[in-house]
Amino acid sequence: MLGRLISIIFLVILALVLGAWFAFTHVSISALGHSGRVETFLATKARHSMVARAAAQPLPAEPPDTRDNQADGHVLYGSLCAGCHGYDGRTPTPLGNSFDPAAPSLASGEVQQYSNAELFVVIHGGIRLSGMPGFGNVRSNGEIWSLVHFVRTLPSAPSRTH
Repeated sequence: MLGRLISIIFLVILALVLGAWFAFTHVSISALGHSGRVETFLATKARHSMVARAAAQPLPAEPPDTRDNQADGHVLYGSLCAGCHGYDGRTPTPLGNSFDPAAPSLASGEVQQYSNAELFVVIHGGIRLSGMPGFGNVRSNGEIWSLVHFVRTLPSAPSRTH
C-alpha cells in the first residue's frame, strides 16, 4: 500500500517536472502570433465555465430591452468597444486581431450563445489575460446592460463596411 502511494507521488512529481520543463523550453512568452489548438481549446472551455459560474451569482437587475437602451448601448459601443471589435461589431480591427485570442466578431455564434447575464459579466468584469477590459469600475450597471442589449442587435443588423 505504501509502495503504491510512493509510486503515485513519484509519477505526479515527474509529470509536474516534465510539464514545467516543456513549458520553459517550448512555450514562447511572446504575444506575437496566436496560441495553438490545444491551448485555445482549453482556454475557451475554461473561459466559458468561469463566465457561466460568475453569471449564476446575483447580478444587478436587467432593465427592459428597449430601442432607447439599444441606442444608448450603440453610443457606448462606439467609444468603448469599436476600437477592438470594429465599428460594425463584426470585423475586428488590426488592434483587436493582434490579441491572443483575437477580439471576436460580436455577431458570431460564439458570442451570441452567451446569455444576457453572461454578456453582462464579460463586459462588467472583462476577461483576464485576453485584452478584454472590464468596464464595471468606469460605467454604471445600466450602461453595461445597454451594451448587452446593443450586442444582441448585431446578428440582425446589416454589415457595414467603410
